[in-house]
Order: sequence, then C-alpha cells, then structure tokens
Amino acid sequence: MLLSLFPNVLFAKAYYAGKKEMIEKAEAIIIIEITNIENVTKKGQHWIYGQKAIGTVEKTLKGDIQNDIVIYGMEDFICAQCRFEKGRFLLFLCKDNDLWAGSNWQLGIRPIKNGKIDWFKNDESRFDMEEKSFVDVIKEIENIIENNRITRQSTGPNSPPSAAP
Repeated sequence: MLLSLFPNVLFAKAYYAGKKEMIEKAEAIIIIEITNIENVTKKGQHWIYGQKAIGTVEKTLKGDIQNDIVIYGMEDFICAQCRFEKGRFLLFLCKDNDLWAGSNWQLGIRPIKNGKIDWFKNDESRFDMEEKSFVDVIKEIENIIENNRITRQSTGPNSPPSAAP
C-alpha cells in the first residue's frame, strides 16, 4: 500500500558476472599499483562517482592501457560500488563515457597480497572465493583471453561453416 503512494519508485539490483563473463566483458584488465585516492564528484554517463584512484600500470592483460591511469569508483548506486584503496591490484575495467571505472562491482577489484589473490572457487561461482596463487590466476585469465580470441577468429565472417553432427 505504501508503494502505491510512490508510483515512480524504481527497484534495482546489482548484476554480478561470473569469472569467464567478467574476463570477456572487461574492456581492460590490468595489474596496477594504486598510489593515490581522492574524493571527487564526477559525472559519467551511468553514474556519479565519489572516488578517484590514481595508479601506475604494471602490466596490461587486456586492452590498451599503459603507464598511469585514473579510475573512478564509489558510484551513486547503493546496491553495489567499486571502492578503491592504495596497494597492488588486479583490476577489471570498463568505460563510462571517457572515464575508466571498475567493472563487475567489487568482484572486479582483486587485491594482490603476498603473491596470493582471492579468486573464484570454480567456474560457476559468482561469490565463493578462495585464496589462489596470483601467477596461476594470471595464467588462467590469459588462457581465457586467448581462447576467446581464437574463437572470434574462427567464427568470423570468412570462416568455413561448421559441419553438422
């Protein structure tokens, strides 16, 4: 009954991608040392951001990001946000207009500590994590990216049709 008094109220729920989808949909995947965090009010197309993280890219696994980067977080979406802090991270990023922002909410921000990273427990899990070797996770991500690249090439417009079983 109370909701009938507010007909324009919208209900939203954050969508979280699983491991493979997160890797495939990220426009960039980087290893970064975040060196500075600032409070801001910055408007993107989808969100207003309350945080700016500045860091130096150590390695780019996907996309074309080199050197220093500015990333925005603390979206005005109360159901899920990307909150950055200083340190070394594996980040999954997307563009919001011309701003780099985290993709897949907090699941796309993976702290690297002592050569370990909390990572998806299995291919189906979205939230169950376990500590894994950072090197092994990077190899897994690179394999998924490479397999997607090969699949896209083999299913391109000039590829032969697949035989029916």
